[in-house]
Amino acid sequence: MAAQNQFKIASNAIRIANSTEHPHHVRLKAFAHLITEAFHCSSATIYLADERDHLLHRKISTLLPDEISDCIIPFGKGVAGRCAAHARPIYRGISSLHPHEPSLGTEHQVHAHPIIDGERLLGVLTIGLPDTTLLDGEDLELLQVLLIEAAGIIRRKRSRDDMNKRLEEFSFLYRISNAMLSTIKLNRLVHLILSAITSGTPPVFDRAMLFLANERTEILQGMTGIARVGGPEPPADLPPAPTPDSLNVSDEEIALLQQTEFCRLVKATRLPLDSTQNHISKAVLDRQLVLVRAPRRESPIDRSFNRKFGGTPFAIAPLIAHNQVIGAIVVDNCTSGRSITPDELNLLQLFTNQAGMAAENSILYNRLEETNRNLHETQERLLQGEKLAAIGQMAAGIAHEIKNPLVSVGGFAGRLKKRFPADTEEWQYADLITREVQHLETMLTDILFFSKKTTICYSRCSINQIIEDALSVVALPIEEKGIKVEKILASRLPSVLGDYQQIRHVFINLFSNANDVMEPGGVLEIESLPAQIDGSRAVSVKVSDTGAGILLEHIHTLFSPFFTTKEKGTGLGLAIAHKIITAHGGTITVKNRETGGAEFTVVIPVSP
Repeated sequence: MAAQNQFKIASNAIRIANSTEHPHHVRLKAFAHLITEAFHCSSATIYLADERDHLLHRKISTLLPDEISDCIIPFGKGVAGRCAAHARPIYRGISSLHPHEPSLGTEHQVHAHPIIDGERLLGVLTIGLPDTTLLDGEDLELLQVLLIEAAGIIRRKRSRDDMNKRLEEFSFLYRISNAMLSTIKLNRLVHLILSAITSGTPPVFDRAMLFLANERTEILQGMTGIARVGGPEPPADLPPAPTPDSLNVSDEEIALLQQTEFCRLVKATRLPLDSTQNHISKAVLDRQLVLVRAPRRESPIDRSFNRKFGGTPFAIAPLIAHNQVIGAIVVDNCTSGRSITPDELNLLQLFTNQAGMAAENSILYNRLEETNRNLHETQERLLQGEKLAAIGQMAAGIAHEIKNPLVSVGGFAGRLKKRFPADTEEWQYADLITREVQHLETMLTDILFFSKKTTICYSRCSINQIIEDALSVVALPIEEKGIKVEKILASRLPSVLGDYQQIRHVFINLFSNANDVMEPGGVLEIESLPAQIDGSRAVSVKVSDTGAGILLEHIHTLFSPFFTTKEKGTGLGLAIAHKIITAHGGTITVKNRETGGAEFTVVIPVSP
């Protein structure tokens, strides 16, 4: 059966293919009619292929009133499906047709020919013939020309669709990027990120969850989740979901959105950061997008996660910022049941790249704000310190001026005391004046020592000798109270370069304080031993008592000036000790012992 006027038919085919003012399905319908006329066949149907799902999903037929119709013909089923599966022409009777393949019912044969562009299957053409006569060689040559033109129409349609999809994706990403960069509030940003990929009709994804990684605790913590289609019902007063271009959601509304059942479920989820236990950790640690098609079968199987979130297929995209993974976005279509397509995965990957940078910018901005706040607080403390320094200088001047007449008062009170018998009221007055003057002189001496710049007279000192010398100074009150002194002094300790008198003052203060806080019969333990400080040689001295210990709220203020728990203490003893040891490049610390009492540890470098 030779075709008539082949040149005219080919010219008409080219004209139809190039009439780009018409949609592709209109041109393909015209092609189908051209084929029926050219080959005197009963019908012609063009099927469009979906290679990813291995089925024919659209049909344009001379037997149907619509220009294009949906169909589902799996590869390998029916005449058109078998042709698509093998990508070569086949001939069958109408009894082999799939239910979705249209026919008049009077055809004797159906010819199916693949529509191919290079190695890519674009569709299938079926021709219904009224008799058993096969197409001859010239007919087949002409048909190949027509199939090439039909492939061109479908190819250009796919290219235009792909381009439009890419433009939509880039437009979407551009809008989202602008929106994300317009806010630095982390809670608002997180809400916007998840809203963007769960908004629209239909949404890109039904649900989205955000998990942040904590490498220190090796935990993935659920932060928030949004389910836009189905799922747990939101509260009746829940505001509508914002569009990707919109930030017109108040903090109160975002807080309300955080109260949905799904969001609370995500927040209550903690996953071990271990790639052998769950897919989300695997995506985070491998820094790769992961699609889990069968969560209940694909290893690693996390049964707890599947029970919570339904066990439907899901995808995980790691959030990466400045080459560091900060978390992951998990999406699924649990309500609609739609499969996650490669295009959606690609969009998710592009989106998370933008989201990761935006989240990092927000985190860095918050850190900058915190640093700026700390800087202002430090500046305020410096200004306050300057005021206190000025007050301290004034107090030192006043103390110096008071000390001289105070010495005179104490001297004359002592002379009066000697003139009166001890059992007289006058003697008691003079004795009280003498004792109070001594207390004031001690306080003024401490204030003057603390306020002036410390000058260190360096010499080689033996720590054990300093300890013995300091003990001899406080020996009398210790013996009067019945305190037992236990010494464990290491031999062959290196000598330290420091001020003998100042270091001795430190230990006199520590021994006196220990004596004051212990009941009669207590034990004062002193231990010296070699040590290190910042990698350099040092000596350490531990001074322990059996008193009541130090209240936890006082531990951090113990070395502060004027802090004291004694009734008549100046609050400068430990502050002066701290100042001396720090000036020598050492440290002084305190802790409560498990057996009761306090333990002070002084570490002094051999060479400051």
